[in-house]
Amino acid sequence: MIEELKKKAEDTELDFRTARSIIDNLKEQLISELKLDLSITRTAASKAEVEHHSEIEASRIFVVEEQKEKILKLGRRLASDGYNLCLKKIAKAYPEVDTEMLEHIVVLKAKSEKFEDNEDPGDPATLADP
Repeated sequence: MIEELKKKAEDTELDFRTARSIIDNLKEQLISELKLDLSITRTAASKAEVEHHSEIEASRIFVVEEQKEKILKLGRRLASDGYNLCLKKIAKAYPEVDTEMLEHIVVLKAKSEKFEDNEDPGDPATLADP
């Protein structure tokens, strides 16, 4: 009977070692699969971040260009308003000058690269009356 118990204990210990070995192998496989999944997830997240960064950058550039155009139009309008204000001040300072005549004077445009970029061909303020 003691021999049988010893034999069962040895068999049980062998089964325990086998089970432990199987569990350790399963743990290693699971850890390996989790690392692979994590690597795939990180790669996908990185790609998504790069794509979104490109979209955000493109949107930012579009908004900046749109704002620059609005600022240039506002500047042209203010310049035009400044011209009208100047005419009013001249009329007030020199009542004998007919400022209406100034509208009929043709001023030749001098070639100036400094101002050509700011002109809007569709803006009536930049068109010269013939």
